[in-house]
Amino acid sequence: MDFKLTSMSAVLERADGRLRSPDAGVRLWPTGFPLLDDAIGGGFRAGSLNLLGGPQGQGKTMFALQAARAAVKTGRSAVFFSYELEADALVQRLVAMEAGELDPYDAPDLSRIRSIFEGTDGGSGGLIERMALTSTGTEALLRVSEYADRLVVHRSTATHTDITEINDTVKKVMGDTGEPPLIIVDYLQKVATPLTELDEEDRITRITEQLKDVAIEFECPIFAVAAMDHEGLEPGARMRTRHMRGSTALSYEPDVVLILATKSDIVARHHLMYGGANAEHFKDWSVLTVEKNRSGSGGAEIEFKKRFDQGRFDPDGNVVTEKLVDERVYVE
Repeated sequence: MDFKLTSMSAVLERADGRLRSPDAGVRLWPTGFPLLDDAIGGGFRAGSLNLLGGPQGQGKTMFALQAARAAVKTGRSAVFFSYELEADALVQRLVAMEAGELDPYDAPDLSRIRSIFEGTDGGSGGLIERMALTSTGTEALLRVSEYADRLVVHRSTATHTDITEINDTVKKVMGDTGEPPLIIVDYLQKVATPLTELDEEDRITRITEQLKDVAIEFECPIFAVAAMDHEGLEPGARMRTRHMRGSTALSYEPDVVLILATKSDIVARHHLMYGGANAEHFKDWSVLTVEKNRSGSGGAEIEFKKRFDQGRFDPDGNVVTEKLVDERVYVE
């Protein structure tokens, strides 16, 4: 990668140009979660590496997809390197998200939408005809179609999709759209590395450093999902950045580190013992912790209502008011 020297006068001129013509050089990508944007300085920054970790089943892919959706709904582009899910599954989640936001109570859930896409719903006709039989289904489909061409899914594999492939794909997307995209990597530890003799720590360090280089070169943000190391988790411990696989590099290189956890797992014990129905209620909420933030202070704790049946989180979260602890209440 060819990194050029930049004088401070050039930086000043560039900043002045952005202020005089904001649309010509936007440097922030809102995440779609207003309180998270407030916590990290307005959104993901150009040239930044942002990580999202958490225990399995917390909805990390869902959260990343909502961030990609937020980018493309504002006219930006995004490329989603999916090592986990097919493009079909991701578009079904997008339709479910849109339907749920249109009507949180009567919208078709994700399983209903999946059956429609797979033709196992018992209906007839094409996608539009089948979706028309559901509440908000047709409008949800139309909403997705309005930005679908700006969200590109790369079906990635742990054996072939390496940094070179990611780099080439981003170049192609930029050539097609004329602008840097938001890059989603789901997930970081599965990025292929040709140097098989590296141990796990060195391999993840190399991937992390290369992803940061890609973000800087193309002046776009990368939002990468990171796997957590359950084996390195002390009994009863709350998951933190140090529990990410390859934690040394994942602690140092990223600009922003976020951790998702179910609220009932990390709320102080007295809230569960004396909260009555709240103990069960806490399971319906996820807490997003800003573990690291180079553009400001870290430590923010924001809660979001889970709408997993609709493939989404409620974007309008709340600042956590209960006391959270560093020890998990339940041990799996």
